[in-house]
Amino acid sequence: MPAASRRRPVTRKGRPVLTRESIAAKALEMAGSQGFRSVTMRALAAELGVTVRALYNYIDDRQDVVALAVDLMLDAWDAPALHPETWETSVADYARSLRELYRRWPRALLVSLDEDAPPASVHPNRLVNLDRFLQLMQSVGLGLPAALGAHRHLTLLVLSFTLLVDHPADRAGSGDGTLVPDSWLEAHADLDIPTLRQAAALPLPSTDEQFEQLISAVTTTIRSQLESV
Repeated sequence: MPAASRRRPVTRKGRPVLTRESIAAKALEMAGSQGFRSVTMRALAAELGVTVRALYNYIDDRQDVVALAVDLMLDAWDAPALHPETWETSVADYARSLRELYRRWPRALLVSLDEDAPPASVHPNRLVNLDRFLQLMQSVGLGLPAALGAHRHLTLLVLSFTLLVDHPADRAGSGDGTLVPDSWLEAHADLDIPTLRQAAALPLPSTDEQFEQLISAVTTTIRSQLESV
């Protein structure tokens, strides 16, 4: 009878047992909330409850840690199946999957700003999911340049929305906000901005409602391109 496989313990003698995966997960957690500049070897070791020397038994250097964390983030991208017969729904689902991914680790998205030498490798999910989106656009009638443009438009909007709208709202614990805080308007009562003051009094859509408006704008643009083909 074959011996039962043994699971590797999480701790040994009260101390954590390291793996490359556990190091990457902690680094991504730190980067997601504080940015990659917070992920120093000393800080990472402290978070894991180990020595810096122990880390080097599993990783080559800090750049290895950053690359592992970015790969782990993209491993989590659960992109939906895309169907030409319901392409608008597919585009919306694709955008929502990106938003969900980005909201989990928002500050990690700024790796290209935080790191002087961002990871050079490209995760397979970036390639496979992009290829599937391009196939979807081509299958409904867009040429390849227009399909690339649609993907670029969509992903840039989702990225900026996550960082500028979702992230502040998630930190505040609310999906609602104001166009301009009352305190700002009161502090500048002498400014001649009557239209802005009127707009500030209007109810602001929730972040989810704003995101759906963003998706609608993208699909409207794609539809108009298809009609002109």
